[in-house]
Amino acid sequence: MALEFEQLTPEIDQMAQVAALRLGRQAAAVTLSHDLLAHYATDWVAVRQALAEAAAKADPKFYRSARPLNETEPLNTAVPAPPPPPQATIIATDGSQIRPDRHAAYLYYLINVGGVVYHHGSSRAPDQFSVPTLRYPQAEINEDTFDDTGGTVNIERDLAEIGMLAQKTEEYQAAPPPVLAMLDQRLLYWPIGSAGVAENTAVTEWGESMSKIRQAGGLLAGYIDRPATAYVTTLLRSIEALNEPAFEWKSLGQRLANRGVTDVHLFSQVLAPGQRSKVFVTVSDPNHKFTAQHQANEVCFFYLNPGGHGRQIARVDIPLWVAQHETWVTAVHGLVYDQCQILGDYPYVLARADETAVVSHRDQEQLNFMIDVIMARHGINQAITAKQSSKNIARGGKTRHKGF
Repeated sequence: MALEFEQLTPEIDQMAQVAALRLGRQAAAVTLSHDLLAHYATDWVAVRQALAEAAAKADPKFYRSARPLNETEPLNTAVPAPPPPPQATIIATDGSQIRPDRHAAYLYYLINVGGVVYHHGSSRAPDQFSVPTLRYPQAEINEDTFDDTGGTVNIERDLAEIGMLAQKTEEYQAAPPPVLAMLDQRLLYWPIGSAGVAENTAVTEWGESMSKIRQAGGLLAGYIDRPATAYVTTLLRSIEALNEPAFEWKSLGQRLANRGVTDVHLFSQVLAPGQRSKVFVTVSDPNHKFTAQHQANEVCFFYLNPGGHGRQIARVDIPLWVAQHETWVTAVHGLVYDQCQILGDYPYVLARADETAVVSHRDQEQLNFMIDVIMARHGINQAITAKQSSKNIARGGKTRHKGF
């Protein structure tokens, strides 16, 4: 039976009315945050006092803020896009997976890491690579460590992405510098839904891959398109709260405390196309633990307007070892913005990495056929479950019911 769209009309109309009301309130809150940013742009005493107060009173489960990397540039700094280096090597990786399916004929999952090496300033075509890995139950049942939970597969894919990025950075050490390694996700890695995986193990492995990139002489950046973070907004709210005796510091970092304003709302008023914000350090309990393992890997960030026009805002994560060198930050800024101009508002290398990594439905069908054929050679023949078979029939198209 098809979805009854007519029944949804009143709900959608109500949804639109609520959205209009929310946007009106949000616009007023954004204006207030923008005024705070301008007012406290160089008030470093207030900034330090607010950070100290929040560290002592905020709830670490919710508290996520920003600390200025330096006190030489105002909080509302807008740095114009610099020209990219004449030559550079940009490496990007991405990952995809075929998730385990208990209703399939054979239990397995697959992780595919793909990527591209872009030779900036050269006529050389990009190098592409794709590396698939198949996981399945092992022979010794009592010792089998096969874990097919969704969180485990996601974590393995993430670690494979940055692990491959580190490997390729080492392989291209002799390529024209700077060598910029890029991921399409945050650098402050903290597993979510990590059933069956120790968080500390995953975070440690992630940090080790970051360190390998640093040791290989590479720069590192994580690109987050349309981020929902409110780090700088939370900093401003904590400064404002210094003058509010009744402020509930435990709420700091939650949407209600920030009046629903995110950093994208704020910096869309500040950054013109090509411009970036000043560099901030992420203030959070996960980053404290992350930094304790490798000080140089402390995660910092800046916001960037990546488009040739408009006010779209992205966040670019960089490790402390990059953030501490102005020339390296300038190189990252110039190269990332240049990459965005190829497609319009998103880095070309990340789009190409996604293309090489993605496993299509057709790829999955061909892999399953290949598994069926090889299993048959070994005298193994299994079938999908009745439940999955029924779903395949039902979703394959309408079937006319014939009564008897």
